[in-house]
Formats: sequence, C-alpha cells, structure tokens
Amino acid sequence: MSAEATGAPDTTTRWTDMTAELKADQAHPQSWYAVALSSELDGEAVIGKDFLTTRVAIYRDETGKPVTLTARCPHMGADLSLGDVVGDDLRCPYHHFCFDRSGDCTSIPTEGPIPTAAKVFSFPTEERYGLIWAFNGPTPLFGPPQIRDYDEDDLLVNARATQVFTVAPWVNVANTVDFMHLRYVHGISYDFDMDTIEWVDDYHMEYAFELDSPDFGKIEQRIRVCGPNTSTHVTVAETRSAGIFTSTPIGTVSQSYYVAAVPKSKQAPAEDLQAQLAEQEAFGDSLLEDDARTLTGIRFQVGTFIQEDRAFARFLRWVHGLPTAQIE
Repeated sequence: MSAEATGAPDTTTRWTDMTAELKADQAHPQSWYAVALSSELDGEAVIGKDFLTTRVAIYRDETGKPVTLTARCPHMGADLSLGDVVGDDLRCPYHHFCFDRSGDCTSIPTEGPIPTAAKVFSFPTEERYGLIWAFNGPTPLFGPPQIRDYDEDDLLVNARATQVFTVAPWVNVANTVDFMHLRYVHGISYDFDMDTIEWVDDYHMEYAFELDSPDFGKIEQRIRVCGPNTSTHVTVAETRSAGIFTSTPIGTVSQSYYVAAVPKSKQAPAEDLQAQLAEQEAFGDSLLEDDARTLTGIRFQVGTFIQEDRAFARFLRWVHGLPTAQIE
C-alpha cells in the first residue's frame, strides 16, 4: 500500500496547461467519487471495481456500513474482491489473510507475528443517494455531495450508472458554468449575471438562475458543485425535483452516474412521484446525450477564451488549485 496525498495544489503546472485527457497513472483531485451503486452491494457480497488508478474491493461490515479497500493483497497479490466477508473483515481468497475496515491485517492462518507491511489502503467511504462514495485521500477534506435545500431522507431517489466518457470528470462538470454551451448547444435561453456565482469555499460553488428550455419550458435551476466531479441541481417548476451528475476516473476513462430525485410527500400518490422521478430522469438523459456527442474526442486547450467564458475559466483555475492524491 502507498498513498501519496500532497494536501496542496499542483504547483508544477499552470491552470492554462490543463487538458481534458486522462492518464492511467495520474494523481487525481482529493474529492468524493462514486465507486458503486448501493444496489450492487447486497448482503455479504464483495465486489471489485477499477477505481482512479487502482483496483478496490467493496463490502459491508456487520453494521451494513460500506468499506472500500485497495484490492491487492500485500502477501502475494491476490485480488481481495474475490474473497469473503468474515465478521467485519475481508478475507483474502489465496491464503486467508484478513483485513479490517481500516486496512490493517487482523489475522493470518499460521502461527507467528503478522507482517508489519500487511496493510491495504482504506478509502473513507460513505453511502448517500443510492451511491457508494469513496474519498481520494486519507482524510476527507469536505463532506460527501449534498443536494441543496433538502436532507437526503426527504428525497425519493433513483441512481444509475450512465455513460463512459473519455475525458476528465471536471470537463463534464464544467458544463455547469459553460453558459455558452447551455445557450447554443442545449438551446436554453436565460438572463443571468455570471458574477453572482458564489464560490462558497475551496470545494463548493453555488448559483441559481431561471431558464427557458425547449424541452421542459420555464424552470428555475438551483445549482451546487461539489469538488471537480459532481454537480447537483434542484429544478423548480410546477413541481420540484432534483438530480446529481457525477463522474469517476477509471484509468483513462471516466464512469458517469446520474441520480434523479423528488421530494417525498404523504399527500402525493406514489404514481405521481414516480412520474416526477421519470421526468427528472428524462431531463438528465437529455443533457447526457448531448454531452456524449459533444465531448467525444475532445482535446481541450486553453487559448481562445472569450468574455462569455469567464465563469468557465474561473472554474478551471479552481479545479487546478485542488490538492491531489494517488493511491496504489
């Protein structure tokens, strides 16, 4: 196990050097990344996922809390995701070395001391909105993504894995502040002062604006961006709904997830809530379909920004300033 967590932004490059491409061995910003769907983690199942620049094993401990460990057993390199859950521990399938949720080896099948190097990395892990989120770093720098205006328990959600993109996650999320893209690609009209965007702290940005969509009419969007890879929105129309777009690097590609959400209501019939949820999913799908087309093969390079790109440019500087980590 090794974890290089700089805790500081990259000072070796400039934000104008950023590219859309992913490299298999690059360090990624410290952030919460969706590593699996909650529905994939039933009972005593162990699942394996390629994640960032490594591979992880994910399981639930005896309390049901998800655990994410690097999957390469330090003894002889077996894939821990092929192992078994024993109590709170994950047992290697090869020689039955056991690792707890902190990544420490708790037992070996023979007499003698446990090797001091018998450890794997444990990613801080949380479950929210039907997704398992793992933080890229030893200690979370901020909380998991949160939809503004609502507690999670107040929402009915449906989480799905969606497209695989060949670009870095920040490229997808940058569409949130790429107002020229919204206007000319998605056909959305709006009257919005980009200078009212609130850069809340080092890891969050928020704004709200009214728009007119050719597919969905006049609505208000209440946006929150969490780190470089996740944007959340609340859609205010005749009814309210919400959604989460998030993207996770996997080697040289990124796996996207979409969560549709609607406020729970004791007054509204279940079929009405499901209809609202389906409408929010359709809204998300319409944006993702355009992204899949426009972002395919993109080779981004700073150099010809115009006045209407100023929010986009600030977003790039913000992403570039985030601390990175690389877990092996």
